[in-house]
Amino acid sequence: MLPPQGDWLPVRAALHPTGLFLAMRAIPPGEMRDPFMQETVARVAASERVIQIERADCAPAGERGAPAGIIFHVARAGSTLVSQLLKVRGGMVAYSEPLPFNELLLPPPRWPRAELVSALRALGASFARHAQRPYVLKLSSWNTYFCELMVEAFPRAPWVLCVRDPLEVGVSLVGQLSGWLRGEDEASRQLLAIVDPESKSASREETVARAYGAVCDAACRLDPARGRLVPYESLPAAAWEVVAPHFGFRIDDAARRRMSEAAGRNAKSPLSKPAAFVGDSTAKRAAASPALRQAIATFAQPNLQRLYRIHGS
Repeated sequence: MLPPQGDWLPVRAALHPTGLFLAMRAIPPGEMRDPFMQETVARVAASERVIQIERADCAPAGERGAPAGIIFHVARAGSTLVSQLLKVRGGMVAYSEPLPFNELLLPPPRWPRAELVSALRALGASFARHAQRPYVLKLSSWNTYFCELMVEAFPRAPWVLCVRDPLEVGVSLVGQLSGWLRGEDEASRQLLAIVDPESKSASREETVARAYGAVCDAACRLDPARGRLVPYESLPAAAWEVVAPHFGFRIDDAARRRMSEAAGRNAKSPLSKPAAFVGDSTAKRAAASPALRQAIATFAQPNLQRLYRIHGS
């Protein structure tokens, strides 16, 4: 069965021997205004249905369901701001950290690689049917470890990688560790095995530094001609000067003004509790402990510098 036409948003995904199962909710694309897709799912009451796409039907012809662009990031690096500003530009739909892509990418793989790529394409086609216009995927940070799979599924989709001073990212993660870095279930333990294959991390500081370095290492394997790096310090202007044009979106003066005005708001604030953006880069660098500085210098900076060399910056 192919995904239905209309306002049916994929909210969950599961791979089974018989095919790809999708839980779909009747949520109009205009509702995708929250910082994260799951907040929209929680906010909007909607009917739900489950469909099955047979394994043989999981490879739609061509790339009709491909996103207009993919946003990868290293975590806490401004990717949510980018996706929210693209929404302000209008004329497209941005899906921020959609759970169904997490569920297909989460290890261990449930289908062989070629079939998993087909399932990702089928899922992309389902999002395209929901959007009914160009759409952008802003993925979860750990999804970048599987960026080669995403690029294989959507080889002509341009991508960006949001990066930030690893000290600033490290301070944020040490203070509030992402759930997948805690190793509390089998899937997160397998993700940690990507970050630290030999389980040598002796501290939280070393774990987050290795996680940052592993994201950069994965991105180094992508074709730089298809991608752009978006440093945190280049935001918000990079959203309309770099990301939007790279994804094929024209920015006129009116869109630039709307995006610039929206950049003054905290991109992660819930719709019901808007807040002003307050920069914290200086405070974060000052808060970095000697242990974190050493870990970043050892495990994060070398791969970040290699990534910049590849991209000629």
